[in-house]
Amino acid sequence: MEHQAALPMLSTPHDTFRQGLSTLKDETTVAHPVQSIQQNAAREQEQLRMQMMRNVYGSALPARLTIEKQILGRVQRLPGIPSSQLGLESLTGALDDFAFESYLSDPASSEMAPPDLHSQMEARLKMGTPTTTRSFT
Repeated sequence: MEHQAALPMLSTPHDTFRQGLSTLKDETTVAHPVQSIQQNAAREQEQLRMQMMRNVYGSALPARLTIEKQILGRVQRLPGIPSSQLGLESLTGALDDFAFESYLSDPASSEMAPPDLHSQMEARLKMGTPTTTRSFT
């Protein structure tokens, strides 16, 4: 499967003051070819694992694991506090993986400023979306 370089559909205007300058070309390109290979490999490995479980144990076990992943994936803290999602990581086995993100994605050493608490709450409550109608007054 090749990565298609198509521009995404812009559903809401870009908030330049909060998110900075952005171009659609930057959002469609992959940072490195290995990045797309790693993302696809993890998804394909999970699909293969579920298919093997379905063949060995029947369709109930993969369905149960999918439901448990959905339930544990919804557990989050309030905005401004990072969610560890420990239950989801223990279910998927991600606790045993030590990847680049484990030590390179430290928020304290990030060059990007984190979004403020008000922006995060507006996004979660869907309050910050601008209206699409225009008035002629």
